[in-house]
Amino acid sequence: MLGVRAMKRMAFVPFWAWQFVIGAVVVLLAITIASTLIGAAMRVPSAFLDDVGKAVSRVAPQPGADVETEDQLKKVITAMPNGKLRVATVDAEHNRVVFTITAERSAVHAAVQPGDELRLSRDGNMEIAPTGVPALMEQLGKAMEDLKKKWFGQ
Repeated sequence: MLGVRAMKRMAFVPFWAWQFVIGAVVVLLAITIASTLIGAAMRVPSAFLDDVGKAVSRVAPQPGADVETEDQLKKVITAMPNGKLRVATVDAEHNRVVFTITAERSAVHAAVQPGDELRLSRDGNMEIAPTGVPALMEQLGKAMEDLKKKWFGQ
């Protein structure tokens, strides 16, 4: 009899222990479900925004080509040191050919980064052309100067 009583005591698990185990399982399950939902929620907007960006790039006006005629292209090719111009890619979507011009770093005195555009300043030095809002402000300023010259002859 004593052995059966000892077995019952050993087999008896307090109620609070069962609550702890069940609570831990519920918390782990809730964390798993929440992380799955948050992960899915984070993927949906990025895919949606990627699609919106692609649609806007198709609808938005594209910058004009730098070389528009065959004569201009011939002048660019003859201005190159070896009389050659390397094709980088063909953009079939916009019906354009993109060329690559390579320059030695010592020839480019401006602190350029990928995506920058270079131009000659008024004093003849090379400078980085502004992009984005500063470029729009500069275009507006040039348009105002042209309008002044047209109206007031300055």
